[in-house]
Amino acid sequence: MDLEQITRRWNDSGLVVIPRFLDSREILDLRRICDQVLRKAIAEAPDRANVSNIAFLTERRYFRSSEADLLRLLEFIADQRIITLLTHLAGELPLFHNTQYFYNPVGTSWDGDWHRDTQFLAPDVALEQQRMKLHTGVHFRVAFLADSQLEYVPGSERRWDLPDELGIRKGSHPSRPDMPGRRKIELGPGDACLFHAWGIHRGTYRADIPRRTLDIIYGWGGACDYCPPPPMCFTDQDLVARLSSSARKFFEHFIKTYRSYWKGVLLRP
Repeated sequence: MDLEQITRRWNDSGLVVIPRFLDSREILDLRRICDQVLRKAIAEAPDRANVSNIAFLTERRYFRSSEADLLRLLEFIADQRIITLLTHLAGELPLFHNTQYFYNPVGTSWDGDWHRDTQFLAPDVALEQQRMKLHTGVHFRVAFLADSQLEYVPGSERRWDLPDELGIRKGSHPSRPDMPGRRKIELGPGDACLFHAWGIHRGTYRADIPRRTLDIIYGWGGACDYCPPPPMCFTDQDLVARLSSSARKFFEHFIKTYRSYWKGVLLRP
C-alpha cells in the first residue's frame, strides 16, 4: 500500500494492516533479539512467564554483552518505513514512547478488558476526553508468528463511546466478548498493524497459541506529560552517536523532548 492508501484507511478507521512488512530475514533477526530480551526478563522475574507481554525492551541491562543487538533494535524503531509513514499521518516528526513484546503465557489463558489507552491514569471522564484531544498515541505492531489476538472498534478513536460501548468498557464486566462493532485483526508472519491507541480495543491471551509480536508505541502532539517514558538506554550519548543519521535524528528529538522529565538522571558522555 502507498502512503495515500494507508492515510485513507487510517482516517476512516484508525486501523491499517500492512501485509508482508517484514521479510523472512528481518523476522528471524528481530525475533532473535526480542526472544533474547524475553528470556532475560523472565530470568529476572519468573512470574513474567505467565503475563501477556514485557515492556521497555530498550533497557540497557538486557544487552550487556550484545550491544550490536540493541543498536539493531533501535534502528528498527526508527526505521524510515515507519517514521515516514507516521510523519505523513501526523504532520510532524513522531515521538518514541515504549516497546512491548507479546507472547503466549505459560499456563493461563484469559480475555483482556476493552479499553482506550487514555483511560489509564485518568480517573474521570472529563480528563480522559481532554487527553484524547491534546495528544495522539499509536501502536505499530509487527508479527513474527501468525497473530489474531487483537480486537479493535474501527472509528472509535474519533469519538466518545456510544452507550453500549461505555457500558462494557466502564462496566462491571469489561472483558465481555460482545463489544459492538468489534473487528478481530488477523496478522500473518511479517505483517504489520498500525492502530490508534485512543480507539477501543483489547487483547486476548492464549497459552496454547504461540505468539511473538513486537509492539512499538509512538505519539505526537507534544510530550505525554502525564506518563513520560523513562530514559531507558538514552542516557548513553555514545550509543546514540553510533546510530545511523536518520535514527539519530529521530531519537535526539525524543531525548530533547523528554530530557526535562529525566532530572537527576546523569547523561553519560
